[in-house]
Amino acid sequence: MSFVQVSLLFLVQMAFGSMATFPLTDREALGPKYFKFGGWVLVALYGLALTICGEALFDGGAAPLDQLTALSVALATVGMLAFSSLAGWDRPKLESLTLWISLLAGGTAVVAGALAQLPPEVVGEVAGQVAGDGTPTAAASAGLSHSAAMALTIAAALLSSLVLGFATWGMCLGHWYLVAAGLEIKHLARLVTPLPWIFGAKLVLSTTVLWLMWDSFLGPGNRSMVDVFERHPDRILDLVNVCSRIPVGLAIPFVLACMARVTVRMERTQPATGILYAMMVLVFMGDLMGKMIEGTTGIPM
Repeated sequence: MSFVQVSLLFLVQMAFGSMATFPLTDREALGPKYFKFGGWVLVALYGLALTICGEALFDGGAAPLDQLTALSVALATVGMLAFSSLAGWDRPKLESLTLWISLLAGGTAVVAGALAQLPPEVVGEVAGQVAGDGTPTAAASAGLSHSAAMALTIAAALLSSLVLGFATWGMCLGHWYLVAAGLEIKHLARLVTPLPWIFGAKLVLSTTVLWLMWDSFLGPGNRSMVDVFERHPDRILDLVNVCSRIPVGLAIPFVLACMARVTVRMERTQPATGILYAMMVLVFMGDLMGKMIEGTTGIPM
């Protein structure tokens, strides 16, 4: 997986996860400025993603999944542009329609973008156990069926989206309390309360995937990370990432999410925002590590 592909996945997952927080928030209480700000940020994210994948829209030889990703990103961009423009017009039904269209398009972009990184035979109608170049896929090496590999990839991508989106917009909403005097704590609680569950689900999934595909990560002939380091010193970055991904990117943020939830229950918005900020930084680092692992080994982390 190239840097461009990593950037595309990060942008579409970040945008979709952020958008998923909007239905949980109170539009009347937070006001149109919050949704205009959020909507234009997402338009920018999707616009950047479109500069990466938009060429596939006009390339007849592009892979179907690449074309679907580009089309979904374009639709999500238009939908969020309409949503952010309509905020404050007192057209709640029209706002909801544009938001749900954007959510559907954004979710499709996340799924299609993730599946596009799999070997073609995994998502093809006729799937073999060996890749086209004769190299076993990570799923085949782990004894997983192609349908299981696709399911794990989709689940990992969607949970990564929620982790990125809820962590980021929980922090943003925490800062919103500095400019919106008198805003009730329940609005922040709506985004913070699900965080431990989201991190817990992602933690369990990533740990399970790594356990199932550990031999695939090590590679043929390697029994431990020591063997990998001695025989393939060029894979040192893989070893650093796999050792850091779960504790740094998921376990510590899970603890911070629990702390933020307790702090919000105490109605302390500023400490909670500080915790969310630290959590967001670790989440970004962990997501980058996970995508680098997936790019080099095919293991969805």
